[in-house]
Amino acid sequence: MFMLEKVKYAEHWKGVDVEAYTDGYAYDQESRLYLMSVAGYEAKVKAITAALVTGREIRIIGRKNTSVRQDFSHRYRILGTTLGNNLLHQIVLADVFFKASYNGDKLLYVDRDEDAPALVYNSVRGDYSVPLIPEWSEWLYGKIRREKCLDELLGSRRVIRLSVREEELDAFISEGIRNGEIEF
Repeated sequence: MFMLEKVKYAEHWKGVDVEAYTDGYAYDQESRLYLMSVAGYEAKVKAITAALVTGREIRIIGRKNTSVRQDFSHRYRILGTTLGNNLLHQIVLADVFFKASYNGDKLLYVDRDEDAPALVYNSVRGDYSVPLIPEWSEWLYGKIRREKCLDELLGSRRVIRLSVREEELDAFISEGIRNGEIEF
């Protein structure tokens, strides 16, 4: 179960101070935000998400008080739904959830720990032209982790960053076959 935390955008010199709630977010070591779910009164939610995607700093007040901001090397998508009574829920997602970044990184949302190997396998299978079979998913996940091509973002939701090049994958698979760790 996830706890609601406050999310706040303030620019006191402009007389702006708005709060809403978040039940999930993910950011990196440099406080660059990649995912945030925001709910509350429509005008406040829109102010917070607009501030975020235009480079303003947003504060999360809760388990850990932290400030986050946009990663300027990525574009963001905002998905939303009205909840009635002037309430709105929006999810802000960096485009690296949908396609690999210029350096090949891709973000994967992990709902359950046991889903991680299948998520990595499916992402690699869909984005790279390397030979893969489903039976290798656990091995591939372990190999990519051991080679430090996978790291976990900070925040209240589990998001992993896959950072691997096709040449590395070819080498991993060739080595795995050569060493008898995997077979066709």
